[in-house]
Amino acid sequence: MVTNHGVIFEWAHPPAATFSHGRRNLLHFSRLAVALIAFALGGIAGPLTPTVRLETAYLLKQANLAIAPPSHPLPPSVPVVFNPLVTPDGASIAPVNTDFSLIIPKIGVNAAVIPAVNPADTKEYMDVLKKGIAHASTSYFPGEGTTYLFSHSTNYDWFVSDLNAVFYHLKNLTEGDTIVLFYKGKQFTYRLTEKKIVAPSEISYLVGVAGDKRLILQTCWPPGSTTERLLIFANLVEERGSIL
Repeated sequence: MVTNHGVIFEWAHPPAATFSHGRRNLLHFSRLAVALIAFALGGIAGPLTPTVRLETAYLLKQANLAIAPPSHPLPPSVPVVFNPLVTPDGASIAPVNTDFSLIIPKIGVNAAVIPAVNPADTKEYMDVLKKGIAHASTSYFPGEGTTYLFSHSTNYDWFVSDLNAVFYHLKNLTEGDTIVLFYKGKQFTYRLTEKKIVAPSEISYLVGVAGDKRLILQTCWPPGSTTERLLIFANLVEERGSIL
């Protein structure tokens, strides 16, 4: 290039290495951006993973039952024996123990129950709920009066850590579903009669009534929050094989 002063300047292309270095920097920044986006999406979707897994497993189970070949009905002369310890697809269920355990065939619950847990002692029941289902010390044992059991509905890390989401699928239960309790070797079978959502301040249900042959199950609602409580009410229909 010639200026007014007659000085000639020659444009020189920057070395190829400069461009190469720039491209490497751009590549590094691009990779960093992708990593940050992935991390952000993981932070959003991560807490949803337990719910997606639980919902997917339940829906797949229901779909398999829907496409299963129909069972052949028994002839009229063959008596039908009531057996609550079978899965929806007809498989037998063995309780995890017969000392104190809960079975809900429809949603696959088969878990130990820890007796006499103080529902007013947060530390005590939080430790217990990592192991199974808690029996409220304010209620009665099966066969004596109202039995009140409670457990978690989720294992979201954002709310509490390392939870045992035994009661997540309680929401899928409907009237007439069967619930079985084992206590001291005896079997108590209940049928669901009512579902109710109440405020956390509604604690009157925790106090059992002597002679009341009901079972109450409680979990948080909606799953993963402590906004409200989902209560399941069931009446005793069978004890040790005797229809009530």
